[in-house]
Amino acid sequence: MISKPLVKYVLTAAMRDRLMVTLALMILMGAALSVFMGSASVTEGASFALVFGSGSLRFLGVIGLVLFCCFYIRRAFENKEVEFLLSRPISRLSFLVSHALAFSFLAFLIAAMITVVVGVIGHPNMEGLLIWGASLAAEFAMMAVAALFFSMVLSSAAGSALATLGLYALSRTTGTLLGVLSQGPTNWFYAIIGSMMKLISMVTPRLDMMGQTTWLVYGVRRSAGLQFMPHASVYAHWVVVHLGVTGFIAMQGMVFVALLLAASAFDFTRRQF
Repeated sequence: MISKPLVKYVLTAAMRDRLMVTLALMILMGAALSVFMGSASVTEGASFALVFGSGSLRFLGVIGLVLFCCFYIRRAFENKEVEFLLSRPISRLSFLVSHALAFSFLAFLIAAMITVVVGVIGHPNMEGLLIWGASLAAEFAMMAVAALFFSMVLSSAAGSALATLGLYALSRTTGTLLGVLSQGPTNWFYAIIGSMMKLISMVTPRLDMMGQTTWLVYGVRRSAGLQFMPHASVYAHWVVVHLGVTGFIAMQGMVFVALLLAASAFDFTRRQF
């Protein structure tokens, strides 16, 4: 099902576009800015640099990865590369799985670079750093496969990138929205909106519960970032209680990557060339 030459072809395209070099330079610039901002802080300079750097570098990494994935896929369609590749002994499912694997490998490399840099710019809790790095890799992999899905469905590279980043923004703010709605007035409007958000939270990744910067400062066990979860969603709370944070990260990554791949395959296998 996985075509090694196709995976190598995608990784070669990433090298040709200087994706990793460009992101590495921007990550170093972001780290330098974080250290500068931390040195300018009156108190808790190291923690400030750690939190500011991890948050900004995570956002930078996902933007670079999503832009590359979306523009690569749309360029492949426009240049007839997709039709050429499918004329080889490669099935459409193998095409999708190979691209998802290549994009996920790039996501892992970017997450590893950011994790190393975050470990250098501050003095994070080591357990929290390792789990944060694993969470970051899963988060980037989900967004890479989401970019693959939207690039297959939408005919515009910019539109698919905006749709993916919109999904990312919604996934990062779902817990906040649910928390606000749970404390809102008890009327029919808030009840309807709250029910809709609970349904949305079940079909979108809960990235707000992954990669929390408090893990870097206090560790996962001492962090209070998961205290709101009973009000976030039933399934997420159940998974964390029974499988732990690492189990939640692994399960959510596998489930949503599988769902996005299935949706991409459903659209791609029905398309006529």
